[in-house]
Amino acid sequence: MEFRRATQQDLPALVELESQVFSSDVIAPRQMKRFLQSQHSLVFVAQDKQQIAGYALLLFHQGTQLSRLYSIAVNPDFRGQQIAQQLVEMCERSALEQGSTTLRLEVRNDNIAAKNLYQKLGYKPLKVLIHYYDDLADGIRMQKRLTASQPKTLLPMPLYIQTTPFTCGAACLLMAFSMLDKAFEPNRKEELQLWREATTIFMAAGHGGCSGHGLALAAKKRGFDVELWIHSQSTPFVDSVRDPNKKEVIEIVHQDFCQQAESLGIHHIMSPPNNQQIETWITEGKAVLLLISTYRFNGYKEPHWIILSGMNEQFFFIHDPHSDRENDVASSASIPVSKASLAQIIGFGKQKHTACVVVSS
Repeated sequence: MEFRRATQQDLPALVELESQVFSSDVIAPRQMKRFLQSQHSLVFVAQDKQQIAGYALLLFHQGTQLSRLYSIAVNPDFRGQQIAQQLVEMCERSALEQGSTTLRLEVRNDNIAAKNLYQKLGYKPLKVLIHYYDDLADGIRMQKRLTASQPKTLLPMPLYIQTTPFTCGAACLLMAFSMLDKAFEPNRKEELQLWREATTIFMAAGHGGCSGHGLALAAKKRGFDVELWIHSQSTPFVDSVRDPNKKEVIEIVHQDFCQQAESLGIHHIMSPPNNQQIETWITEGKAVLLLISTYRFNGYKEPHWIILSGMNEQFFFIHDPHSDRENDVASSASIPVSKASLAQIIGFGKQKHTACVVVSS
């Protein structure tokens, strides 16, 4: 069995297989042709001699770290040969190579065999889709955090999951402290204390997040060495609120943070770090906190702090303090982010506010 990328010459066989396997939600010949030609999709086939035994269609969400397994089909004559599994694994490898960290798919709720395969491969249910298919059958959206080859440089950093929706920055500091001070024990009390020290008070909705200045101050006051890399044309998060009173509060807090940072001698660089600088920090065993926009991970434009945990030739690896489910915490550790796409992830808001806090002992 040969597994390869499909070409235009495969179009007739793909159309035939599509109509043979599916009775509804069939991809039309014109659509399949567009998928074969598009820069934002890949079609893979399993070929036995001259016959196409199966295919998988992978879509890329522009500007995000998300990919989607849009369709997969196996000729009934070839079932039981793990063709579907190998096609899914091929899609996962290709998604990683394209810079995606998460692969999503939809499956019919009554397709027990397919759901079992995806669960076996590590996919987790994300959402029930009522009457999702043409025949009104329900669907299940599933996703998997993709993993790359192990980091060649791996920091001895424990994973700490934030216990509130707004303490990602504080949770990242707890991970940094735990790595740099083996006697340090992260706990929820300290998580909330760090947030209280570093928060900007307000944001667009809910409680305020932590700014780079606030996190740098919290680390400095606990005896750690700190570098703060900031690139912004405005006060952090001020553009996310409309109320003038809230804007004024954020400005006051930010100016106070700046004055404290200057009085404590925190090294402040008005520039975003480049990959080479980040690689040097990881090699030196420093903790690197980065403010990102979650849009490229989940499609929602929210600020979020992550911390780097390692690297290899192609990827940086991050610990994400957020976890969708308590029983799937491990998927938040050592998430690969391609070095080529890191610059697209860093920054939040219209002003592309960039914040990086580097902590060392």
